Formats: sequence, C-alpha cells, structure tokens
Amino acid sequence: MMDGLLQDLRYAVRTLAKSPGFTVVAVLTLALGIGANTAIFSVFYGVLLRPLPYAEPDRIVGLAQAYVGRHERRAVTYVQLQFLERNNQVFESLAGSASVGFNFSTGTQTDRVYGLRVSKDYFRVLGIAPALGRPFLVEEDQPNGPSAVILSYGLWQRRFGGDMAVIGRTILLDGTPTTVAGVMPADFRSPNGAEAWSTLAQVGRTVGGGSNVSVIGRLRPGLSVAQASATMALLTEPFRTEFSRSVSQDVSLALDPYRAQITNDLRTPVAVLLGAIAFVLLIACANVASLTLGRAAAREHELAVRAAIGASRNRLLRQLLTESMLLSLVGGAVGLVVATWGLRALVALEPNALPSTAEIRLDRWVLAFTFGLSLVTGLVFGAIPAWQAARGGPHEALKHAAARVTGSARQGRLRRALVVGEIALSLILLVGAGLLIQTFARLIGTDPGFDPNRLVAAEIWLTGTRYDSTPAISGFYRDLIARLEALPGVTAAAVVEAGLPLQQGGNATVEVAGQRRWSIDYRSITPGFFRTLGTPVIDGRDFTASDAAGAQPVVIVNESFARRHLADQTTLGRTVSVEGQPRQVIGIVRDVRSFVGLPPPPTVFIPSAQTPAAMTRLFGSWFATHVLVRTSGDPAAIQASLPRVIRATDASVPVGRVRAMQDVLIGSLAFQRFVMALLSAFAGLAIILASVGLYGVIAYLVAQRTHEIGVRMALGARSRDVLGMVVGHGLRLVAIGVVLGIAGALALTRFLAGQLYGVRPTDPLTFVAVTALLALVALAATWLPARRAARVDPMIALRAE
Repeated sequence: MMDGLLQDLRYAVRTLAKSPGFTVVAVLTLALGIGANTAIFSVFYGVLLRPLPYAEPDRIVGLAQAYVGRHERRAVTYVQLQFLERNNQVFESLAGSASVGFNFSTGTQTDRVYGLRVSKDYFRVLGIAPALGRPFLVEEDQPNGPSAVILSYGLWQRRFGGDMAVIGRTILLDGTPTTVAGVMPADFRSPNGAEAWSTLAQVGRTVGGGSNVSVIGRLRPGLSVAQASATMALLTEPFRTEFSRSVSQDVSLALDPYRAQITNDLRTPVAVLLGAIAFVLLIACANVASLTLGRAAAREHELAVRAAIGASRNRLLRQLLTESMLLSLVGGAVGLVVATWGLRALVALEPNALPSTAEIRLDRWVLAFTFGLSLVTGLVFGAIPAWQAARGGPHEALKHAAARVTGSARQGRLRRALVVGEIALSLILLVGAGLLIQTFARLIGTDPGFDPNRLVAAEIWLTGTRYDSTPAISGFYRDLIARLEALPGVTAAAVVEAGLPLQQGGNATVEVAGQRRWSIDYRSITPGFFRTLGTPVIDGRDFTASDAAGAQPVVIVNESFARRHLADQTTLGRTVSVEGQPRQVIGIVRDVRSFVGLPPPPTVFIPSAQTPAAMTRLFGSWFATHVLVRTSGDPAAIQASLPRVIRATDASVPVGRVRAMQDVLIGSLAFQRFVMALLSAFAGLAIILASVGLYGVIAYLVAQRTHEIGVRMALGARSRDVLGMVVGHGLRLVAIGVVLGIAGALALTRFLAGQLYGVRPTDPLTFVAVTALLALVALAATWLPARRAARVDPMIALRAE
C-alpha cells in the first residue's frame, strides 16, 4: 500500500511539473484562499477559542446582574460584592475589580497609568501569583488599611529598570504614599490592559467609588457552570430583598464563562469575518476544480490507455486525488507565507478593540488548522473532477480521444455549475461589503452635535492632595484657560470632566421632584464649554463665572433630557437633584452624541466651580479630564503647544493624548472601519477569482465550439452574431448565479444586522448596485474570449477539424 502511494506521489510530481502554468495558477489560487483563512482563523482562535492564560481557565466565571429576557449584564456595587462574599456557596475564591487610572509618581516624574482596584483574592481567582514580592494582605484590603500596589512587568521595567529592590519602596499613587508589594510575571496579561493594581476596599465606600465593580470567581473543584448557576439562582431573591431600593424584581444573578465576559461584543463580527473568508476559499476551490476538469478532459486519452492496460477505476481515482492533495498541500505551504503577511497586516490595522488576553499568532493549533484545511480543500476541488475522469470506460474514452473531442458534455455542465456557484458566493460577499460601506458612510456623515473641525482635546488628570478642594481645582482651570486663550489663533478654550463627546463618560444619579431617580450621563464643565465645542444653548443661558461656589447651584440639561424627563412642564427654572444636590435648570443645550450611531443620551451639565472635589476625584479615576481648544488656524500648531502650556501652569499634572477631534471622531469608528475594510477586501478577492473562473469557462466553451463557430461563419454568420452568442452564454450563467446569490444574501445578511446603522440588511439599493457591479465585471471577463471567438477564421477552423 505504501509503495503504491509513493508511486502515485512520484507520478503526481512529474505530471504537475509537465504543466507548470496550470500548477502555478492552481497553487497561487489555493494559497490566497488558504492563507487568508489561516490569518482570520488565527484571530478567531486567539480571541474566542485559545484557553485564557490563567490556571484552569474553565473554572473562572463572571458574576453579574442580569435582566430577565435580555443579554445585558450589569456590574455590582462594593456593598453588593460584600453580600456575595458572605453568601458564597459555589466559589473557591471570589473577587471584584473596578477599572481606574492612577497618577503614578516616583517623586521625579508623574505619569498616568491604567489600572484596576481589586479585592485581595483577585489574583487567587486568576490562579496567578506575583513573580516578585507578594499578593495583597488582608489588612491592605480594608477601608482604612495601608495603601499597596502591584506592578505589571512592563511598568516595572519601564519605570524602575527591572530593579529588584523596588519591593517595599514607597511611591505616590494619586498623591497617596503607597508601598510596592509585588511585580507580576512577564507573561501575565490583564484582560483590560491594566499596568497597576491597588486594593478596592479603600475606595469601596467613597462617593461612587464602590460602583461598577466587575465580579469574577473560581468555581469549586468538580462544580460545573450549570450547577453553580442553579445554586446562584437560589440567592437571587435574598439579593433583591437586601438591595430592594436599587435592584428591581426583574434582576437575577447570572454566571458566564470568563471568556464570554471578556469577548462578548466581538463574537459576532469575528465569526462573520471567518464565514466570509470561508466563502473566498470555496470560490478558490471552485476555480481550481474548474481548471482540473479542463485538464482532466485533455488527459482523457492518457487515462483511457491506462485503463485499457489494466488500471482499475479506483487506481485512477487514487492517482488523480493524489495530484489534487499534492496541489492543495503545496498551496497550503505557500498559504502559510500569505497568512504570515496577512496576520502582520491585521495586527497593524487592528483598532485596539481586541482584549489583551487575545494572543494572535501562528502556533501549532493554527498550523494544524492549515494542514487540515489543505487536506479538505484537496478533497473538495479534487473529488468531482477525479470521479468524472475515472468513471468513463476505456472504449468510450478512446473513441472521444480519437475524435479529438475536448471534454465531455457533463464536464462542461460541471464547470458551468461551479462558475454559477462562484458568482453566487461573490454576490453574497459583495452585498455584505456594500452594507458595511454604507453603514460606515452614514456613521461618518452623522451629525455628532458639535463642530469637530479645528478643535483639539488634551487629556489631563488632577488627583492627589494638591487638588483636594473645589476652589483649587477651579482655580487651576481658570489659570489654564486664560493662558490658552492668550495663544495666537485660539478662539475659545474650556475644560470638561467625566468624559469627552464621542467617548464613554460618567453617570450620576439624577432625580426630578415627584419622579423616580435615574442614572444619567453627567459632565462637569467650565464656562465657555459649549462655545468651544460649537454646540448652541437653544434656551436659557450658558454658565458664567458667577456660577461659583456659594452661588445658586445650577444645571444645564440637553434636549433629550428635557424631552424625556421634563416634558410635562416648562424646563427652565425647574429643580433637578444631581447626586443629592438640588440644582436649578438654567439652560437647554443641543444634543451631543456620546457614541456615533446611537441616539444622544439624556445628559446633565454642572459648572466645575460648583462640582464637589470628591466627584472630580471619582470621575478622574475612571475618565480623563479634557482640555478643549478651538483655533482659527492649523490644529497641528495647537496640538504641539498645548502640552507645554499645561505643564507651564502646573508641571505636576500628567498630560496624556493630544488629539484633533476629527481624529477622535474617526477613532470612535475604528472597529467598524476594520470590519468593513476586511469584508470589502474579501469581496474584492472573491470577485477577481469568480471573474477568472468565468473567463476560463467561456474560453473553454470557445475552444470546444471552434468547429461549430467556423461552420456558422462559413454559412453566413457575422462576427457580432458569434460575439452575441458567446456573451449571452456567459451572461446566462451570471444571471443564474445572481439569482442564487440574492437568495443567499437575503438569508445571511441578517447576521450583519447588529453591525449596521441607517441601512437595512435587505437594502434594495445595495442589492441593485452590487449586482450591477458584478454584471459589469462578468461582462468584461466574458468579452475577451467572445472577441477571440468572433475573430475565428472559418477556413482555419474547418481545416483544423
């Protein structure tokens, strides 16, 4: 058996070497399909399948509040976390975490570091211990306990040069003396990219500091997620009762695998990309199968002779499949090179939307996928041509060969069917790409509610003892704005706390007299913010310098808030409570979007001079404070000078990213652009492959019917009649493929519904446009062999026969 396989392999190598053109085209076609699939599978596996880099990751689950009938998950508060810890029956260890930022100072330099506030068992849940030093002590995770910090390996190397003596050293964390307790291993990756960890209990009972706590737990050995969920369901009613003022009766306690908590928003778009690139591979397989059918037709005489001298049908089938498998394996090997290049491009283009735990690389599992995909590909494109070539008897095959008939009718039908399939798959991909292109165009064209042109934003953070009072904070803002407005070309400047437009921001508890409380989007701003942003106050007045501490507490609301919560009476003059502080509504401002593609949320604005320092510290731990500057000149000049002015005002204030708001707008759509670009590239590759396949089939048809064309022209047929006949044959195939493709697109584009904005999955304009595009490309692919047919010399054609 082995000798026979080796003989088949040697013969396959010789046969393919004799047809270098066919071999090169087939290998490159397969390499494109297999390589692209390998690259996308690397992303799919790294994000959704690769085991998380923690000890026994299947035992780690996320615990959250869930709403009955909805997939939405809601974090808990620190007090609720303590309740869950006291009533724990399913977890070996349980921990909470809250995303924050730290002003990290070693005395000579202050930087902003992204981090987490965690409870003491956080690293125990993950099954990871510090490589240097120790985990948090019990007394450090207490409201008034000593402050400690654990560093990431990267931060340790960057700020301390890998100094082993850093353990026990005191640094300033948000102005608080803090002991360095440990350093995490070099290969440890936090899901959210944190570089420093401190304890949660120290801020757990501060104003808002105990909000938005994500809970993870390590299940007890032998306990499944389903069993643990059943036990947690019994705790739902006591949980509702304990927190009846803040937890509604439709809330339950839900457990999800930790991976699902990390990657939930990515599952659908990554799966869509994998499905799309699988279509490209199918088109590539159909192309190579069509080439193989044509080659098998040319080899009918050879196969007939081998059958006549004793080769069995199975023996011929095995030989032809060996050639197909060899082609696909060589294509897979070249595809690995394509995948390596493609993966580099994907990582370079990736918009930082993937979790840091997603390790995307070509490893043994990806190589195994490529090898298996190559084998399956060889079977897919090789089985039908091999079976067709081997099924005929030797007498029939010899008779065809003697008559110089190039291929059989059934082979022609198969090739046409393959092209129809390619057209249909290409149309499905083109429709998906067209819908996403329209979505991106509509998102870019959406009015954000402000003018992003000539507007620059810089991140700063005010934490620590120097800015522990409202007068100190508002005084810094006042001095900074005065310096900025003195710069040439600056027309306005302002400061906003708790989030920038087009980005996630803070929420505050808001209550209108006689109504329920809501969690509403919240911003603290300096006077002139709306003028700087280019957003008009449509009723009432803007904040002024007189809206200071000791004056009447005031608030401005946006249109959405006024419509939703104050529609029953005149808005101006109403009293609205923000975090327990009654404030008078003095103005209504135009809506500004927090996320492009989503309706503007109800939002309240309060003057920074009336903002409690505790709220500034709270929101400053979650969101950067932004300095906004509008210029009449080149924004790049302001971007260069803005950090210098901030440091001149106070050198201890960390300065983060300085960006034009146009870049913020484009950046907010980075992931949508990434998915659109990839799907468009796949669709472009598909239409090229389909066009090549169509060209091959029509060229094959012309070669088959050269004698018939010669007869027709000898009997008086004109060149344009022959041209019309050949083009019509090609367009009939395209029409059948388009009908099948439209049906497939109508069935499959619903999976894109969650990625679309302003366009329906069944948008008729998209279907018409991509059908026209495909028809034009197909017409071009058909025209070339049709022209060749129209130029046939009837005398030469008849003499050749």
